[in-house]
Amino acid sequence: MARRLTESEIRQAVNQAIGPHEAAAIMGLHWSVPARMLSKGWLSASEMEGAGTGQRAFVLYNGSECDANYREYDERVQARGGTNDRRPRAWIHLREPMLRKLAAIEEPIAFGDAIGVREAAGILGVHPSFVPRMIKAGDIVGRRLHSRDQVLTRHRAVYICSRKSCLENAKIVRQQQHAGGKVGRPRDFS
Repeated sequence: MARRLTESEIRQAVNQAIGPHEAAAIMGLHWSVPARMLSKGWLSASEMEGAGTGQRAFVLYNGSECDANYREYDERVQARGGTNDRRPRAWIHLREPMLRKLAAIEEPIAFGDAIGVREAAGILGVHPSFVPRMIKAGDIVGRRLHSRDQVLTRHRAVYICSRKSCLENAKIVRQQQHAGGKVGRPRDFS
């Protein structure tokens, strides 16, 4: 059995932008509940236009808020002697594995710094399909969100990127293009 995460590891794991399935796992809820919590104003989120290469909008949650929601629930349960005043959260068993996955991320992306693939492509001057390759190559900071859809079906992966790393990459490439030292196709920064 794996050791439990320390408080500092948990704080590091949740102090980043997370997707809806990651948010649900952190709070111990079904994957559909964070959207309802958002509509009721219990959570805040950032909507990204076309996080993947498709046209669908995507929502990112603040991991710290989701962890605070779970801690509030846990305190309520502990204060009542291990019972809850409502239906207990049935998906708590997903919390620890998700926290481990999030803690393993080498360069977490802050909630305020996270952008979708379309916005990253606009900053970088490339086609959106090229952004995941740049992430894998280490040219920009980004990551693939964990989702149950990727496990159950052949669903397309959703990536998020760091706006700051995209701006730095674009600045470097502009300098290389102006100096005439960039190899390959020139980027369109218009």
